[in-house]
Order: sequence, then C-alpha cells, then structure tokens
Amino acid sequence: MKKKLFLPALVLAASLVAYAQEARWIWYPGDYGIWCGNELQSERLQWGARLTPFWPLYEPHSRVLFRKDVKLEADEPLEIRCDGNAAVCWTDDRGNYIESAALLGKFTLPKNATSIEVKIHNGARPPSIWVKGPHIVSDSSWNAGWTLSADKADDVPCESSSRFVDPQTPPGLAKLPTHEKKPVWSGTPAGVDGMIIAADFGEETYGYVKFHDVKGSGAVKIIYAESEAEMKAVDLANTEKGALDGWEMIDLSEAKEFRHKIAYGFRYIGVVRASGDVSIGGISMDYETKGLPVRGSFRCSDEELNRIWDVSVHTLELTCREVFIEGVKRDHWVWSGDAVQSFLMNYYVFGDYDGCRDTLWTLRGKDPVKCHLNRIMDYTFYWFDAVEKYRMYSGDKVFARQVYPRMKSLMEYALSRLDSEGRPADREGDWMFIDWAPKPLPNNGGVTSFEQMLLVRALEATAGVARDVGADSDADAYLARAKKLRAEIVPRYWNAEKGALMHMIYNDGRVDPMVTRYPNMFGLFYGYFDDARKSSVVKNVMLNDAVMKIQTPYMRFYELEALCAIGMQSKVLGEMKSYWGGMLKLGATSFWELYNPDEKGEAHYAMYGRRFGKSLCHAWGASPVYLIGRYFLGVTPTAPGFEKYEVKPNLGGLEWMEGDVPTPWGKIHVRVDKSGHKVTEIRDR
Repeated sequence: MKKKLFLPALVLAASLVAYAQEARWIWYPGDYGIWCGNELQSERLQWGARLTPFWPLYEPHSRVLFRKDVKLEADEPLEIRCDGNAAVCWTDDRGNYIESAALLGKFTLPKNATSIEVKIHNGARPPSIWVKGPHIVSDSSWNAGWTLSADKADDVPCESSSRFVDPQTPPGLAKLPTHEKKPVWSGTPAGVDGMIIAADFGEETYGYVKFHDVKGSGAVKIIYAESEAEMKAVDLANTEKGALDGWEMIDLSEAKEFRHKIAYGFRYIGVVRASGDVSIGGISMDYETKGLPVRGSFRCSDEELNRIWDVSVHTLELTCREVFIEGVKRDHWVWSGDAVQSFLMNYYVFGDYDGCRDTLWTLRGKDPVKCHLNRIMDYTFYWFDAVEKYRMYSGDKVFARQVYPRMKSLMEYALSRLDSEGRPADREGDWMFIDWAPKPLPNNGGVTSFEQMLLVRALEATAGVARDVGADSDADAYLARAKKLRAEIVPRYWNAEKGALMHMIYNDGRVDPMVTRYPNMFGLFYGYFDDARKSSVVKNVMLNDAVMKIQTPYMRFYELEALCAIGMQSKVLGEMKSYWGGMLKLGATSFWELYNPDEKGEAHYAMYGRRFGKSLCHAWGASPVYLIGRYFLGVTPTAPGFEKYEVKPNLGGLEWMEGDVPTPWGKIHVRVDKSGHKVTEIRDR
C-alpha cells in the first residue's frame, strides 16, 4: 500500500545523531535572492508611505520538486526538515515510484533506492528543505525542478549557502543579527516646534528604532534624518513630495515600550507629537548588520587615507543587507549600477559571495523578460559583466549552470532592442542613464559610444559563461557579434582634432560636439586604444579640466580605475584625498551619493529638486576600498576563485602600506614599502 508523508509547515524534530557532514538548506536557484529583494525593496519609506520599485518584481516558485539520485550500500536513516508542506517519495531499482511514509521528520531510505524526491509547497516564502544522513545531505548535488516527477527537463542544481546550516532556521525565517545601540545625545532640541524628543546616534546607522517609557496616548511623526538640519526641518514633513523623504506616522496609544518592525537608515531621529498627549522618555535602536567578518584590511602611511578606507567599509557594511541596496535611507532599492560596484568593493572587504549571487538573482528576476534591469539599458549591460566577474572572484562553478538560461534570455531581449545596425538604440521605455552629470548628457536620438562599449563587454562576458557551461555555439555567436561592434567604435567615434572619442552620433548621422569622459575612460581599461590614442585621451580628456567633470562617486569609480589602469596611482591618491577627504572634512560618517566641493552649507544635502533629497550613505560612495585593494595593493584573480592571482602593488606616493585581500580559501597579505613588497598567503579553508 502506498503511503504519503505530509510534513508540517516547519518540521523541527531534534536530531539524535551526530553527523560528520554538513547539511545546508537548499532551494530553487534564485528564489531566495528574488524573495529577499522583494521584501527589502518594499520597505522603502518615502513621503510617509512605503514605496515599491517602478520595475517588474518576480516571485519565487511556490511549488518545488527536490531530487537526488543515490546509490546505497545499506538503508540510510535521514532527518528531513521542510519549510513548507511536503511529501517524501523515492524510486527503487526496478523503476517503481513510491510515495513513502516517515515519522516526525525521521525517514529511512531503503538500500534499493535509486533516487529520493521531496515535493514541497510554500506560498509565503521560498520552499526549502534540509536533509541529513550518514551519506546523504542536502547541498548543490541535489537538483530542483517544478514540473512533474517524470519530467526532469527543467532540473537545475539547487542553491544553498553556508549561512543556512542550522536545521532550526530555514532561510525564509532567518533574521540578520542585531545589537542595541544608544544615542550619543538625546533630548528636546531648542527652537524646533512640536518636537518632543530627538536623538543623535553619532554616525550613520541602520536598524530598528526603540522608544522607552512611553506615556499617554496618541500618534507621533518619526523623522529619520542623515543631517541635523534635516531632523529639525519638521515644517516640511507634510508637504506634497516635500523636502523630507524619510518620515512616517506611528500610533503609540497602546505602547509602553515600542520597537519598530522595519529597519531603516538614519543618523538622527526626531519625534513630533501628532495627536493626543503621548510622551517618550528615551530613544535607542537595535543596530542591524549582516554580521559579516571584515576580512579585508588596509593601513598605510597616510592617516587621511586610512580614515577614507574605514568610512568606505562602514558605508559598504550599511548597504550590505541580505542583498546589496543602494542607500540605507533613500533609496533602499536594488539598482544594478550600484550593485555591480558593491560587488567589487565587497570582494576586497567581506568576500561575501553569497550576497553577490543573491543580488544578481534579485536584479535578473525570471522569464519572460519584461524590460531592461531597473528599466535602464546600461544597467542591463553591467549585469552581464558582473556575472562573469563573480565567477572569477568566487570560483563558484555551479552558478554558471544555474544562471546561464536566464543570462541568455536577457541577452536575447537586449539584442531585440538594438537598431537595424545592431547598436544600442534610443527606444521608447528604455532609460539611458550613464550618470548624474552637471549638465544634461546628449543620450537620446542616436547611439552613444559609451552604451556600445557596454554592449560589447556584455557580449564578451556572456560568451565566457556560455563557454563555461558547454554552450560553445552560443559563445562563438556572441564573440563574433562583440568583435564586429568593437571594431566599429574607434573608427566611428574618434575625432582626430579633439584627440578623443565623441559621445554620440545622432540617427541622421550628425556627430554631437560634446566630448565626455565616459567613453574615453572606459576605452582606457577596456583596451580600445593604441599607445598614441591612449596618450591623446589622457591629455585631452582625463587631465583636461575643460572637459565636463564627473561629480558622482558612481562614475568617479570608473574614472579613477581608468587612471589606475594606466599607472597613475599618485594622481588617484590625490583625487581620493580631495574628493572623499572633502566629505570627511564636512563631517561625513558614511559616503554620499554625490559631492560637489563648490557647494556650501545645506546645499550639500539637496538633490532631485528637494532640500534633503541626497542620500548621505550610498553604496557607490565606498569605491576607495576597491581602488585600494585592486590597484594599490594590486591583488586580482587570474583564474576563478583565486586559484591563480597576481600582485602588482603601487604605492602611488605613499611611504608604506599593507593589507589583506579575502579569497575563497583565506587571505592574501601584502606589505609594501619603498624597498619592495612581500606577499603572504593565509589559508584557512
């Protein structure tokens, strides 16, 4: 008689056996990253409401079939935990498919079994399972699918993480660690009408606001601020799309102690009584981080640069949640342009490969593709490059097999948006962002050299992953297309008189007269120029103050990388001290979305036409950690997972420097002074 085991929504039977192997929770590839991204992005607070993204969001599979082929010498006792309603089945050596039975999550798989299958449903969280036996454990050797048991066409290797090994806590119920943090000052600020209490936590923070000794009843307006001026601007909180992005109304009528259910970013908290006679005796917070060890390090002879490193690490730590978000206060969304830079910074600080992978899934979503990532053409192209770089830094061989089908379908969509000549076209609904520039960029009505370079790189990266998974014909086609487009760029856009690549050619053949830094600096580190043109670009663009300057840390990242790539670290050192050091001199405790040294006072906080619209803790502001690790310490992988790597340090005018670069197998320690350098491997796995 066939029997079926239905495991409850969360099986938590105590384990009675000690096992040598590690079991991990496993799930359908991408589902955890997509789910986390949805949860996190839906918590963005703006103008008193929760603001969700304006691009499509995708959902994890609610029903998944986990499968593993087995070969046993004896009966295998298993312990099984499931986050969802599940049934355990198996196939014997005669091909019979058997719906079996077990008790309290304990199950014995008979030795004549050739496969085991767990069918699971969860409509609230990504379905996941944890399996432990003497020889069988849940890991990426299992496959996941969503079709009928007999049809394995959709099977892909399961996804897992070293974060999720505790059988008591499935991924969908895991929480990031917190610790209590008290303000450096709290009280009632003078001259602020209606504010009953305020607090300064001394630095940019992220976590759950807590109110203590609440008395009376009524509602309060909480103002989350990154500057003291913003905290005090209570009169602007109710204006339509007003200056204050981060505020909300909370009813405290039933509370004596209050802890917010949603974490948020701020330095200052202001509380205004909105109704009733409610009062608050004190404020604190539960500070939340991902709990990652800071594996990368840097110290040098320049104390200002040391401080820039430290604040960059703090900025990155704050924006490194379950997935990488853009800003902890505004935006709280996952943007591809920010995320791919966060990955590179992360590789030199935390080595959090799981976070990168989950964020790549958040951005990509599922099929069918409905628009460019974040609705931005360049952000789609960056994603392809980030997938290939992830493989190089992490050594994750399974991810390529998991992601390639969605990589291919996204590339098919991107190619469908090109013009008749196969170039990135100005299509309705597609946003060519490039950068927040001091004056508008001529991005519309033609093809920019910059977007074409990004497309070439995206094709090359996709070809590399295709080759990894054995899709050689795909790889050949992508490379042929990339080679053709690459060969066009310099002849088509080079202006001999200006000694630089032009920004855009309109659809009617007119060349826009504007020279920008963007295509020229990307051309430097993508290898588009011979020596003569390289020298011309450095002179006429990179070192030419008449060419519009870059004001965002976002594109300063690439500008300074281009200078490092041609050996101008001493120039870059000065730029880092001037630009990021300039923010430090203004009291920054995390780095900003944009910095203009010519601005004064509150003007530093304004953006998007709003008095306090600028994010003062922005992921792309942490770029010095990447520049220092990659181009000053000079460490970079030359084979996936740092199986091979090179170290080419450059002091850039420093007296000495030393630091650690994390790898999947440990750390690379580099010590450099004017007499030479020493490299030490520290292997811990």
